[in-house]
Amino acid sequence: MLKEKTGIGPGLLFCLVFSSVFGFGVMNAPYIAAKYGGPNGYWGVILAFFLALPVMLITVKMGKKFPNKSIIEYLPLIFGRFIGKTLGFILLILVLITAVWGTRTITDLFSEFFLPRTPVWAVTLMIIITVGFVAHKGVEGITRVAAFIFPVALVFIFMAVTMSFQGFNIERVQPVFLIDGLKIPYNTIQMFYCFFPLATVFMIYPYLTEKQKGLKTVAGAAFLAIIPIFIMVFSAIGIYGDKGVLRYGWPMLQMTTQAKLPYIFQSFGLFFAVTWYSQIALSLAGLYYTSAQGFSELIGASNYKWLLLVLLPVSYVLVLLVPGLIELRNIFNYLRIIGFGIIFTWPLITWLISLIIKTGELKHAS
Repeated sequence: MLKEKTGIGPGLLFCLVFSSVFGFGVMNAPYIAAKYGGPNGYWGVILAFFLALPVMLITVKMGKKFPNKSIIEYLPLIFGRFIGKTLGFILLILVLITAVWGTRTITDLFSEFFLPRTPVWAVTLMIIITVGFVAHKGVEGITRVAAFIFPVALVFIFMAVTMSFQGFNIERVQPVFLIDGLKIPYNTIQMFYCFFPLATVFMIYPYLTEKQKGLKTVAGAAFLAIIPIFIMVFSAIGIYGDKGVLRYGWPMLQMTTQAKLPYIFQSFGLFFAVTWYSQIALSLAGLYYTSAQGFSELIGASNYKWLLLVLLPVSYVLVLLVPGLIELRNIFNYLRIIGFGIIFTWPLITWLISLIIKTGELKHAS
């Protein structure tokens, strides 16, 4: 269990969830939705949110049943020491891989659009140092930075949503709802990746707050983050068509370069990217922090910061080993399915088994 006292309340938790879901989910969402869902791929965003709701609910219940323990600590109590630690290790590996994937994504985006003459290793190093500095501040530091940025980011994000409809053609998103075999369910599973960073929140949520928080805090923040993601997917398909979206590596930034804006907003692509960078940097900081804290609990170390100093260089090397954007997306095709299986399934199974063996203590929310 973490020794520091955080004093995090619902507001800070809300900002962290928003930054995590939006920052990690938005930039690849149009591409993935168009690839797997076609002209109505935006349905995958909506249905993925409803799939995430039971996971959030069960996480809240488990937080009340094990009020002073993280999932890494209570898995051995439910499944036994060996199986519990193995499951915890698998979950932490998924979190770390997700962080590496997110780091490589933002590296490729900055290298392609803003720093084309800068070597990839230098861009990656800049990102790792930034994210590592925030992560080493712990969960309180991460959440307070998220809360500080939240009001400005929210205004910029919804301004970007409004501007994204220039050139929109409703015919490109017709029909509104078409059953085409298993395309919609499969697209939903693929779009569930937006909620991968919730693994961070799930692992810190039960024991890093002085008061237990309900489902409304987490679900409300996730819903607010999903709204602009949905609108941007919808507008991207409406502007380019589902096949047109696939021509671009980053369709969202391509849309911003075509927007006709007042003089003050003519650097809109950069403006949107900086806003998004602040959100994904917080999301990655949460993922790296969770990995370090989780591994420290797994091996019984007293301080997560030492493990963070190990994980960040390892992540740096892994990011550089990925050849490029195309290879990255091919790898992530499999990771999205595996991540869905783990993040959607483990809370359900853990909760059911905890009911059967009746372990843990109930602690009512104050």
